Order: sequence, then structure tokens, then C-alpha cells
Amino acid sequence: MVLRADPDVMPPVRRRGAHPRKPAGHHRYSRFVGVMKVALPASAVVLLGLVVVWPKLARDVDRFQIGFAALSPTSVETLSMVNAHYQGLDNTNRPYTLTAERATETSSKSGIVILDNPKADFLTRKGTGIYVEARTGIYYQADKILDLEGEVSLYQDEGNEMHTERARVHLDTSSVEGDMPVTGNGPQGRIAGTGFRIDDNGRQMLLTGRSEVQMRGARRK
Repeated sequence: MVLRADPDVMPPVRRRGAHPRKPAGHHRYSRFVGVMKVALPASAVVLLGLVVVWPKLARDVDRFQIGFAALSPTSVETLSMVNAHYQGLDNTNRPYTLTAERATETSSKSGIVILDNPKADFLTRKGTGIYVEARTGIYYQADKILDLEGEVSLYQDEGNEMHTERARVHLDTSSVEGDMPVTGNGPQGRIAGTGFRIDDNGRQMLLTGRSEVQMRGARRK
């Protein structure tokens, strides 16, 4: 009896070094395992940090809440502006300008504004420009009244100037008045009085109370 190998039924010969091909799902699983080896320790570190820091964050949040709760409604409604600038028209439609280094409204509905270093510039009915400044002021928007206090100085285009400690400016009628001692000078001479008034829509400048006028070129009596 002769034994002979039939090539059609011989088992396949495996080549040296060859490996069976792995499915694509195996590679995705290996990548997932690699990512989790890094992500899980990192997450543990973050959670540990939150456990340590959270008590301090909670105290800070409480502190902020207490701070806002302590503010009164008036404080919240107070509005402040740096380098404030107002423009308006008087009763004859002549423009006036009011500026201040800082303007603080006492409340959103009061229409009363506290001014630091206010300056006002307006025209009289005859067209004369008047410029006035002071350390502080209060502006009543509805009435167009400006109360000035502290080193009040008033200048006219015609060359007149006046200095006092308190004055009220009616921007609607281009008039100014004061009940404190006033001094001034201009092209015609020097003046002094216990008060003053610029009325008739800025046409007349009057001294009130005890007053003194020294004309230029005239001897003082």
C-alpha cells in the first residue's frame, strides 16, 4: 500500500511571522482603555481639589451676598457720571451748557444733580456771553436752576467779572443773583457790595445792599 499526499486536501501552511488580522473594534477598545488610564487619575485630582477649595468659595459667595444685601435702595438708584456735560435751551431758545468734573443724581426720579467743580456758559437776550464757575453746585433739572457755592466766579464777554461765595443761576431766564458779599471789576472800574443781581434776561447788573463803586479815573471818596 502506497501512501500519497493529495495536494487538494493538504492543510494550508502558515508563514513564519504572520499573525491573524484583528478586527477594527479591538483597536477602538484599546484606544478607549488608554484614554481612561489618563482621564480617571486626572478627574480624581480635580475632585480632590474641589473638596479642599469649596469651603473657601462658599464663604466668599456668602460675603458677596451680604455686601449687596447691605446696600440701601437709595444707594443702588444713585447715578454718578464723570466729566458730565449738559445742554439745554432757555425761554428764548438760546443754548446754554453746563459741565462738571463729576455729577451725582440723588435718585433716578428726583431730577436733582450734585456737581463737583461746575461750569456754566450761557447767553443773555442781547447776546452777551456769561461764564460762571464754582467748587460745588446743585442743578435742578426741571426748573433749570443752578445753585453754586464756594469760590464763585462770574465773567462777561464785555470784560466784567464778579467773585462771591454763593450764587443762584436761572438758566431759563439767563439771570443770576447772590446774597453774599461780592467784589468785581471791569472796564469802568471796581465794585463791591453785600449782594448782586443780573436780571432782565441778563441786561442789567445791579448791586444790592450796601455797595461801593469806584470808576476808573475817578478818585475814591
